[in-house]
Amino acid sequence: MTMSLNALNINGISEILCYGLGRFSRLRSAKYQLALLLSLRNHYGSQVYMYDPIFSSKEIKLLTRFGFNILNINEEGKRVIQDNITLVYMPHCSIHLINNFLYANWTKKLNKCILLTNSFTVVVDNLIGTNKMSARIDYILRIRPYVTEIALENNFICEEAFNDLNIHIFLEKDIDAVPKSFWIDRVEPCYLHTTIDYFTAKQTERIDAKNCNYISGFHSLDP
Repeated sequence: MTMSLNALNINGISEILCYGLGRFSRLRSAKYQLALLLSLRNHYGSQVYMYDPIFSSKEIKLLTRFGFNILNINEEGKRVIQDNITLVYMPHCSIHLINNFLYANWTKKLNKCILLTNSFTVVVDNLIGTNKMSARIDYILRIRPYVTEIALENNFICEEAFNDLNIHIFLEKDIDAVPKSFWIDRVEPCYLHTTIDYFTAKQTERIDAKNCNYISGFHSLDP
């Protein structure tokens, strides 16, 4: 992370946006991913904003006690960052979320972002030759020539917690080289095919409504 900050000529991270952490009360890899989030927050003194539609109420309570800000709506990864330096932490999340985030922030302000997420190189390599490639990762494909991807050595005891995660930064010199027309061509992504780890806002609303009806029948949803 220090290498990334030095390359961007900045010395801190104001905010951390985290999507797709998962059920850390059940999954070992998610526990370690949460531990990294805590370490980063404590080191940089950052405000943390996070969301995952599968968090249980007990997990949300614990995250709130940690001082994290839990987003109460499914933004589908489309949160627009402000002028603050923001670390976008999406460990092993759906590529749709990454693509959506890039779409929402499709301006020169991307150089205010540090993305700690699935390796763009691995994502593209895995989808080369598939007929769903361009529709699923259009913004990843388009920004890739202007991204500096910093490979992370994964020697952690729980290898699956951080495998294929890399840091992605947008250097000012690279962003300045982008043609002006590049940012104008911006259409909201529409996915005909999604993966099981991607929930649309409408899907989340249906799940929430179903859960409310279930609770009204005096059943408990959380373990």
